[in-house]
Amino acid sequence: MGTKDMKQINDLLRMRHELLRVTRDFFCERGYIEVETPNLMATAPPDPHIDPLNVFIGSKGPFFLHTSPEMGMKKLLRSGHKKIFQICKVWRVEDHQDLHNTEFTMLEWYREGSYVDAMEETGDLVEFLAGRLLGGTPERFIRPYPVHELDSLFRENMGFNPFRLDRNGFFGALKEKGFLGIDDEDDWNSLFFKALIQEIEGAVRSKTPYIISGWPGSISTMAKRRDDNDAMVERFELYIDGLEIANGYTELTDAPQQRERFLQDNAQRAKLGKRTFAIDEAFLNALGKIGGPCAGVSVGLDRLLMALLDKKTIGEVLADRLIV
Repeated sequence: MGTKDMKQINDLLRMRHELLRVTRDFFCERGYIEVETPNLMATAPPDPHIDPLNVFIGSKGPFFLHTSPEMGMKKLLRSGHKKIFQICKVWRVEDHQDLHNTEFTMLEWYREGSYVDAMEETGDLVEFLAGRLLGGTPERFIRPYPVHELDSLFRENMGFNPFRLDRNGFFGALKEKGFLGIDDEDDWNSLFFKALIQEIEGAVRSKTPYIISGWPGSISTMAKRRDDNDAMVERFELYIDGLEIANGYTELTDAPQQRERFLQDNAQRAKLGKRTFAIDEAFLNALGKIGGPCAGVSVGLDRLLMALLDKKTIGEVLADRLIV
């Protein structure tokens, strides 16, 4: 987007102010407390698909700007506060400039219960914000929002369930369907994302918010596995018109299992030629002290504002944007 005039900037600043204020109202009215966690980290989660920004302090480093407050907030859950939220800036190495920004604003919260409870609360939040920011809730933001199970979407649109297949079985099923754009170098995750983008996402795209539930465990390192299929985790994502707005899941609180997943992620990063990260032992120690099931949700507030205002690029909801 080109240079904004002063009225655009003033209107945008007012709308962002209202978004932050009303978001805080929503959580405070529900008994949450607002917390803060460090933005600067000694290590980072070894997610193969998310890369943090490096920071040097004089000759010391690298340290890392957090890509999410998740690890810091889970450490706080051991304090006994079971309903916490945070609004903060996060940073990620991103390439797609229309829908991504290196620095963006994230809302994250944790609560007792499972991803089903978190899914319900996420819908409540979106409807609440739409009503308060838009002077009344437009019909398309009135709940309930449709929930689609990912394995069912595959069966309905592609005729098979990839969660029951290993990599070779998945590859063969796609070849049999005449699916284009796959090759012998693709692992299971690559096949999944290609099929998701080319065949699944468009089948459910809607201006009304909608939820896709039941995601692969191989891309959800810190989520609890589902009891009915350990290839899947208790995770959901909320979309509006094809734009991912939120994702949440039942948290994995088994420290030994979490350690093993981190090791697997580091191995995948090494295979991709990426930096690996030291395991955060304080985080693993905190997991075992949380007690009881809990769920967390993260929301990209810039993207949510895009959707509420029917904007097409993230630059339209940022007053001053540095493109790197």
